[in-house]
Amino acid sequence: MKPFRNAHLLSISLIVLAALLGLPAAAQSPAEASTVVTAIYHGAGPMPAISQQDVVVRQSGNVRRVISWRRLSGPQSGLDVAVLIDDSLKSDVALQWKAVRQFIAGLPSQARVAVAYGQYGSATFAQTFTTDHALAEKALRLPFGSMNAAASIYMCVTNLVKHWPADGRRRVILLVSDGIDVFYGIRESEPGLNINLQNAIDAAQKRGVMVYTIFASGASAFSDNLYLLNNGQGCLARLALETGGSSFQQGLQTPLDFAPYLKEIAGRLSHQYLLTFEPKLGPKADFARLQLAVEKNGVELRAPARIFLPAAR
Repeated sequence: MKPFRNAHLLSISLIVLAALLGLPAAAQSPAEASTVVTAIYHGAGPMPAISQQDVVVRQSGNVRRVISWRRLSGPQSGLDVAVLIDDSLKSDVALQWKAVRQFIAGLPSQARVAVAYGQYGSATFAQTFTTDHALAEKALRLPFGSMNAAASIYMCVTNLVKHWPADGRRRVILLVSDGIDVFYGIRESEPGLNINLQNAIDAAQKRGVMVYTIFASGASAFSDNLYLLNNGQGCLARLALETGGSSFQQGLQTPLDFAPYLKEIAGRLSHQYLLTFEPKLGPKADFARLQLAVEKNGVELRAPARIFLPAAR
């Protein structure tokens, strides 16, 4: 079965994201905003070259000037990847750790990797960010199971985002979870009503964190409930969609093999760009929605659904 793919909802990230990518603060003026953009090619053959002139940015329906468009590759590209595992999952998900280890080993050598487990609303690090990928691979273990069932995985995402190293670069979370969150109640587990989910999206968008999700089966008593399973998958899809990532699932069970999904994620991380454009600032700091278009057949540009812009000076 083919992996779930997000709709083509596009937007921009945080105005201070250049600092997160290791660029000097002086390089950004109040009239510049930056975001990481993923290029996805749906055609045959290699990804076509994308130039600054190919990219169109719109804010509130009006075209904004593109200042720069830079491919993120090589030693200066900067990449942090946090593998966040829901500790309420069934233990058989660990059969997929071989594929996760291969994914970690295949990341660029300068990339920093962390492994954390979602427990009781917090992201507990089994391995903090390190360029020693073998060390990160060793941090993978069996999830604890149903003892963590009542906690919110989206609280864990928010906690992880808020404690990301200040000197981070591109920020990526690989989240493995069933997505079910009944912290505030059954009805509130729906993607459009989940407060914890919205808080996680807000935090990720403000700090320029992209989230990629893979659905896996939980160990709690309500993990066989069809209504909750659909809500969980919907929440995971919305989290990925609105942060510029992608969501993957195979029916309502843990996929037989994570490898195809992880290969696709790795490919997307290798085709990312730093977009800098001239925003229109309002009287108050607030989120804004932007749209991206590219004049290349078969190419999709994916970025967070909103950006948080400061007030005009």
